[in-house]
Amino acid sequence: MNQKNYPLFLLVLLNLPAYLTSQSLDTTLTIHSKVLSEERSIRIGLPYGYFESADDYSVLYIMDAEYRYDFCRATQQYLAISTRIPNSIMIGIQNLSRETRNRDLLPTNFGGKDSLFRKFIELELIPFIEENYRCKGERLLAGHSHGGVFAVNTLLQQPDLFNKYVATDPSFQIINSNLPDTWPADLSQKSLYICSSDGSYGYNEEIASDMYTNNVIFQNHRMQNAASGLRFHAEHIPDDHGNSFMTAFHRGLRWVNNWPISKATMKQ
Repeated sequence: MNQKNYPLFLLVLLNLPAYLTSQSLDTTLTIHSKVLSEERSIRIGLPYGYFESADDYSVLYIMDAEYRYDFCRATQQYLAISTRIPNSIMIGIQNLSRETRNRDLLPTNFGGKDSLFRKFIELELIPFIEENYRCKGERLLAGHSHGGVFAVNTLLQQPDLFNKYVATDPSFQIINSNLPDTWPADLSQKSLYICSSDGSYGYNEEIASDMYTNNVIFQNHRMQNAASGLRFHAEHIPDDHGNSFMTAFHRGLRWVNNWPISKATMKQ
């Protein structure tokens, strides 16, 4: 692989030239972000055959990579073999702590600074990845819980940052608190998979009921803005909040990549 010049505003603390000439499919880089004024660990997974081909690939960005990346990586590799989902590069963004996770993924009215984290992704992370790896410009964003909130808010506030969005069991209450009166005018080239869960394992019934109600509110709001043309699929995963991710991630990844997840979706 030919080494390219990477943006001057990024300083990779590992031996970048050595990595870029290696044949490893998986690695972790530590990047200094001027936007966030901190160092961030990024996990990178290249598709099978990357070094043997000259192909360009779509890029899948995963939130909460410190504990979701390995599952997502294995699922992605399996689906690339067993279905028609194309190979892609996977980028996992790890959190520094619980506090920085809330800061990065939540909007300001819930104590977060998600717009700043989005700026890091837009101005530093994406340019670095697309400068140093063979990317074809198609980007996917996947997040669960707070990560799902971040994914939906990114679609509504900065839709051109990604092409496809997978939001598994996000807090619809947080999303609904920031819904715009009018969605972006043209989302016809965008796809959103979203799901809810039972949410009652470890939560009381009142909270679970609120989650379901807010899910319905979000879907109704989306229908009122159907003119935006968003390709949209919502479903319910009959499992608890944490474990629903394992079912929903592979279903969402299949759906946004046009591989049917049921007979019903084949008719859409």
